[in-house]
Amino acid sequence: MDWKESDTVGMTSVNEGIAKVFDRSKNSVINEHGLDVLVVKNFEDTKIPSLVAYDVIVIDYYNPSRASELLRAIRSSPYEEVYLKAVFVVSYGREVDPIDEGLADGILEEPKLASYISKIEWILKTTEEIQEVSSDFTGRKILLKLIRFLYSRQTNLKPVPSSKSIMGYSFPFLDVNVQQKDYQEVLDILSVGLERGLLDEDFIDYTHLCSNCLSGFINYRETCPKCGTRKHVSQNTIHHFVCGYVGPESDFQEKDSLKCPKCDRRLRHIGVDYDKPSLVSECENGHIFQDPVMKTFCFNCHEEADLQDLVDYPINEYSLSASGANVAVSGSVKQKKKVEELEGFVSLSVFKTFLKVEVQRQKVLQKTGSVTYMNLMLSPETLKKHQNDYSIFSHDLAQLVKNQLKPTEIVSFLNDDVFLVLTPESDSEQTSARFQEIRDTLLRMIKNNLGGGDKDRIFFETFEMELTDEADSILEKINQEINIF
Repeated sequence: MDWKESDTVGMTSVNEGIAKVFDRSKNSVINEHGLDVLVVKNFEDTKIPSLVAYDVIVIDYYNPSRASELLRAIRSSPYEEVYLKAVFVVSYGREVDPIDEGLADGILEEPKLASYISKIEWILKTTEEIQEVSSDFTGRKILLKLIRFLYSRQTNLKPVPSSKSIMGYSFPFLDVNVQQKDYQEVLDILSVGLERGLLDEDFIDYTHLCSNCLSGFINYRETCPKCGTRKHVSQNTIHHFVCGYVGPESDFQEKDSLKCPKCDRRLRHIGVDYDKPSLVSECENGHIFQDPVMKTFCFNCHEEADLQDLVDYPINEYSLSASGANVAVSGSVKQKKKVEELEGFVSLSVFKTFLKVEVQRQKVLQKTGSVTYMNLMLSPETLKKHQNDYSIFSHDLAQLVKNQLKPTEIVSFLNDDVFLVLTPESDSEQTSARFQEIRDTLLRMIKNNLGGGDKDRIFFETFEMELTDEADSILEKINQEINIF
């Protein structure tokens, strides 16, 4: 979404700001308890970078979908001064989506912050502390974002029941920061946080997930144990007390009354003449059975499976451990090599320079190139094996990637799991096919040489550099996917 800069520059009193709050043609700024508060009403006139200038953001919830977009854009920003910003939603009595409530720092009935001043002051204080720290955190940077967000709020990461989440439960802050379609990434981040001692967990619930795609949207089907058909009709069985005959209710039906097919006696009172001890089913193929076989059907991936194949996944609430709180303000104690020290790699700034040169060169030659990002998403089991030698492991991974590339390709190692590759004068389809082979090769090498496993994954996407593209627009397309620079 294209956020534009706010027109509002004037400073008003709290009362004047409230009086103007229903004028949604523009945003307004109020001052409360010495805090500069931006009240966002005009979403078209709001640009994310401009939010840094304010202490607090209050979002008018008159348009829930636009308010939600802005909340997600703030919390998914890679910059601490943006994603840690104190953000409140003013609802004026409207119901607020639970996901949006999980992303906001509070829900207001009107734009008054008096009851939240202590919380806001803590957020401002911790954000300033965090910004002053140059972190050397190794591993997934989203985990560091989560740790710092929880620390700055002195709160826990709580699961929110939601039909919008593939699992049926959402972790709002994590969900908006994970760009991949595969929800396994959220689970992996939480697992890594636990295994590295940064998070603690408290059990909330169990959810039953598809073993193929981890979706919680499952249909449970009763099938015939003999032929597997789902088409069958169930009815009660009747037990006649006098003669002891037991059979399906249809055998006893005689117009509007019940008559025992064995002894011809009328059955008048349930509990006196007869009872209904169980159900019996008959399928379209004539098979009669009492206990159907339960099967499952996943609405997400259409996988059919047995009931026992479902994954019983615990849903937990996560809190910062003492180590996690320390990492939030000091960064990781682990050290890794700088990008410049990795042979054959360039820093992001140098990569951008190469990209600008290549863009100009291809316009002259009328030949297009491509940029590919690769995201290594290693399982918690693999990462745990290398927790004591992560810097060496990370270096070995980088060299594996570099060895698969052409000499003419420029590669940047953005962090411990994301690579950018510039391929000059290349067809994007051919490049994408080649990177698919590279991905398969890397996964085999990680498994065979670096102690990896079947749960390790590598995502990649190739972006064609059109002749009309500029370097910044190409990087912006990529950043919409990986949200890292």
